[in-house]
Amino acid sequence: MDLGFGNSNQVLGDAVATNILRSTQAQEQAIQSEISRYDSLLDANDSELEKLRERRLQQMKAAADQKRKWIENGHGSYTELEGHQHGGDVAKAFFDAAKTSNKMVVHFHRPTTRSCDVFHRALSELAPRHPETKFVKINVEGCDDVRESGSGVGAKYLVEKLGIVVMPTLLFVKDRKAQHQLRGFEELGGSEEFSVNELAYVLAGHGALTKRDDEDVTPKWLEEHAKGIVGVNSLRMQFAGGRKGPRSGGFADDYDED
Repeated sequence: MDLGFGNSNQVLGDAVATNILRSTQAQEQAIQSEISRYDSLLDANDSELEKLRERRLQQMKAAADQKRKWIENGHGSYTELEGHQHGGDVAKAFFDAAKTSNKMVVHFHRPTTRSCDVFHRALSELAPRHPETKFVKINVEGCDDVRESGSGVGAKYLVEKLGIVVMPTLLFVKDRKAQHQLRGFEELGGSEEFSVNELAYVLAGHGALTKRDDEDVTPKWLEEHAKGIVGVNSLRMQFAGGRKGPRSGGFADDYDED
């Protein structure tokens, strides 16, 4: 199936087409599963319905308890990671947050970089929608001037350790491992004019959050995304088995300032 990549990139086109087909099949299976569930409810007796109702109540209670734990751990809001509990050491605060949150989106920003404000607005809206993920930001202003001491040492360490080279950058951390970087707006069409739902779609694609049913994107945007107009480089590397950008690996409890 030719998706317009040209002969040299036909392997990529075929891989994208396969992904689209798999996605369609998964949606059809989900619909069929939902229909089967309704059919079973029609055939259920009062005792079975009561068991279903009790199971559903237990699921709702478990979900509410989990959300409460997330909120207590600082999820649900978009905050600056400043590390006050470590005397301003943002690196230690980063590692502590990664240990207590399974999913974390970190925005490396500079107050003087106007394009960072675009992500500030979008992440402030996404954070309360997705309590399953912790959203934080780290100010790297002045990191280049830090020598051996000062409040910017921790931020400089993270920038160098994680290979942060573009402002703004969103880093996705899962289970204490750096998984992926969104560098600038390349995966969002190369423009600051993206919607919050489109950002949610991209983050969900990398496993950074669970996309909600009401976070729809337009068919045109999906078509452009599938054809590689959005994030073509990351798609190409993914299908070719190459690296996707960030330095990945587990975090140690301590870190060096060498």
